Amino acid sequence: MKKGFTLLEVIATIIVLSIIGVITFPIVNSTIKNNKERLYEQQVKTIEKAASDWGYDNIDLLPAIDESVTITVLDLKKAGLLDINLRNPKTNELIPNDTQILILLQNNKYVFNVNMESGTNIYNDFNINSPILILNGSPIEYVEYGSTYTELGAKAKGKTGNTINNIDITYQYNGSQIASIDTRQFKTYTIVYSVRDTIEGQVYATSITRTIVIRDTQAPILTIPDQATIALSQIGTFNYREGVTVTDNSSENINVDVTNLENKTGKQVITYTACDSHNNCTSKKRIINVTE
Repeated sequence: MKKGFTLLEVIATIIVLSIIGVITFPIVNSTIKNNKERLYEQQVKTIEKAASDWGYDNIDLLPAIDESVTITVLDLKKAGLLDINLRNPKTNELIPNDTQILILLQNNKYVFNVNMESGTNIYNDFNINSPILILNGSPIEYVEYGSTYTELGAKAKGKTGNTINNIDITYQYNGSQIASIDTRQFKTYTIVYSVRDTIEGQVYATSITRTIVIRDTQAPILTIPDQATIALSQIGTFNYREGVTVTDNSSENINVDVTNLENKTGKQVITYTACDSHNNCTSKKRIINVTE
């Protein structure tokens, strides 16, 4: 006669299986995550290798010493160096065509840096006949407030290897075209580079963008008087700010903070600190000799 499981045995089995699940799930989940991470790193290396192969075929477009250029995954696809359906192992989504690769020449060796976070266009459509267009420099350039913006430009060549010198450059702010980049405005601008090539009467176009960020990294210029000697009775009326000047490249009004003297004789050190609105600060110390 067969005997079935008792309710107690069923409950005990469920509890044991639950405990095993609690123990093994983090391990399995961690293994899956680690495998995806390894595949992701391999994918980056694949793109780097493709960029290196691209460089061998486009020596004329590569940067000089201490310079850089930026190409995209699209350029590597056009050259047949990457699968058009290349995917991100972490998300299983297509790697965007405008994913950027920064190429630098350092110590007589080309370095290829893939920025997997740079892509925005998830569509994989492209025309093999459209021209190659790469940026001189980085896709994001930081320009100091009030300085003169220097256009880095781009390079282009057609499907047949012909050099294209006619590159259209337009400046934009918030999607609207503007005449130039104003470095006296703390804004983020977009530069659009566009190029066309004609093959057998058919026009093919390519465009690429650069982001320009105006920022302030210069600290205020602070000038303070030399050390001074005052009497103890003068501490209460001592003018800390007499002879103090401060200027800043942003032309904003800068406040100067200063530590107070102690009510005692002897040499004392006070500190002047000037900070602009972007937390660039300058501090200087001054000796005050307090006598009876």
